[in-house]
Amino acid sequence: MAIEFGNELNAGLKRGNEEAFSALFSKYGKMMYALAFRYLKSEEDAKDAVQDTFMKLWSRRNSLKIGDNVGNLLYTILKNHVLNELRHRNIVLENAWIMAQENEDVDDSFIRQMEKKNQWELLLNGITSLPPRKRDICMLKIIKGMSNKEIAEQLDIKLPTVKVHYNQAIRMLRKILMVFAFISVNM
Repeated sequence: MAIEFGNELNAGLKRGNEEAFSALFSKYGKMMYALAFRYLKSEEDAKDAVQDTFMKLWSRRNSLKIGDNVGNLLYTILKNHVLNELRHRNIVLENAWIMAQENEDVDDSFIRQMEKKNQWELLLNGITSLPPRKRDICMLKIIKGMSNKEIAEQLDIKLPTVKVHYNQAIRMLRKILMVFAFISVNM
C-alpha cells in the first residue's frame, strides 16, 4: 500500500529541507522499523536498518529519482539493507559451522575459535537451549573455565559423566549452529 509523498515535500527533500525529511520519517519510520524487525528479529538491527535507509535517502536525495511514491523507494533501500545483513549473518554462521565440523575431537579450541569469530552470543544462546545437566556442565566449563574434575566435584557426579555430557552438548551445539545457518539461508 503506497502513500503519496506529495510534490511539496518531494521538492523540499530535494532542496535539503530538514522539515520535509522529518515529515517523511514521521510518515514511514514506524512502518520501516516493523518491516525490518520482522526479518532481522532484533530491535537494534531494525533501528540500524531504518537509520541506514533514511541516511541513504538523505545523502542521495539529489541523485535519486524520487517520484510521487517515495514509499517504494524507501522499501527498496530497506530491503537491500536487510538482505545484505542476512547474507552477512549467513556467512558468519557458515564459518562457525565449518569450524565446528573441522574439529571432530571436542576440546577448548572450538570455543576459542567461536569467540574469535564473534559467535560468543550465538554460542551462549545455544547453551541455554540445552537440557539442564548439559547446560550446567557447559556453563561451568566454558564460562567459569572449570576443569572436568572440578565440575564433577561441584555437581557431585563422576568424571566420565562430565565428559560424556560435555561431548554430547558440543555435538548438540553443532546441530543448533547448523539449524541457525539453514534458517538464515532460507529467510
